[in-house]
Amino acid sequence: MSGTAEEYAAASVEALMSREAIRRRPGMYVGSTGERGLHNMVFEVSDWAANQVLAGRADRVDITLRPDRCVRVAIAGPGTPVEAAGHAGAPGLETLLTRMDPAPRCGGRRRVGAGLLGLGPCVTNALSSRLTAETRREGMRWVQHYDRGVAVGPPSAEGATTETGTVIAFRPDADIFGAA
Repeated sequence: MSGTAEEYAAASVEALMSREAIRRRPGMYVGSTGERGLHNMVFEVSDWAANQVLAGRADRVDITLRPDRCVRVAIAGPGTPVEAAGHAGAPGLETLLTRMDPAPRCGGRRRVGAGLLGLGPCVTNALSSRLTAETRREGMRWVQHYDRGVAVGPPSAEGATTETGTVIAFRPDADIFGAA
């Protein structure tokens, strides 16, 4: 040890929570800041979508990779709840997109796990410059926007619909992934 050792106290320990940790060390969550990391971002959302099908909550998943680097994952199911999740104190949609969940419940059925850590859409949200979540349920279409993992506002009612389902569209953050 050097003769100028600094004091090591509780104040020296830095705890990063969810979004901050993911953005500071993206490689820990998606494997790299290159092509492999971009693939894992897609896998985190598509794993969650596939698990909805395995749990019987959805019957189809559509994934679209657009030339403008936007990825769209649509799930044909009942739509993600927007009301507050009692245990989280935030809308269900926002909880899904901002809180890490290493073990999504799947109704006792097998889980898909192609993503690096299986932490779900919150990792993708944190590493996206822009993410838009749309949920259609109980006759209403709800939309919520995020900038770099932070909700721009609460889910907003955008009108009536007869459809159901959830769509997550995101653009990887060029500040993290560059031109990869």
